[in-house]
Amino acid sequence: MKKSVWAILCILAFAAASAGAAELKVGDRAPDFTLKDSTGKDYTMETPPYKGKVISVFYVDPDEKDLNLHLEDALQTDPGLERDKNYKGLGIADLKSTIKPNFIIKVIVKNKQEKTGAIVLLDYDWTVLNLWGMAKDSSTVVILDKERICRYIYKGRVPEGDVPKIIQIIKDYQSK
Repeated sequence: MKKSVWAILCILAFAAASAGAAELKVGDRAPDFTLKDSTGKDYTMETPPYKGKVISVFYVDPDEKDLNLHLEDALQTDPGLERDKNYKGLGIADLKSTIKPNFIIKVIVKNKQEKTGAIVLLDYDWTVLNLWGMAKDSSTVVILDKERICRYIYKGRVPEGDVPKIIQIIKDYQSK
């Protein structure tokens, strides 16, 4: 009897641990997180410069950092995006998936932040993937409105044809 009860408890514990969060989908509110940048500063989606802004989140395996460079470039150059007022981009480096040592990634990220002013957060243990219920991928792009509702999500290389659509989504929600 004791073995049966123990076996059932183990099965239930395993099922609960493996269930995790439901996968983030368009229309869902994205759970917040706390991650550090390369200097050790904490950020959430509710701290400046993200609070109350539309956010494009690039969650990237550093080994594939250039996969969506075409989208990054379009977002940096589009004149209709209100970067200082209503829109902000956010990079998150997936350090658990890369083969590169963390200290090298931190140096690369710190140099990028100093050169471009970009904020890149470091995710050592799939914090965001687990909170958002997403499977590991080389790159995931998520667009969140000011209320943190997911308005777009794509895993992998974003198709060229989606770039104008993404920019329009950001423009639509930055004015709401």
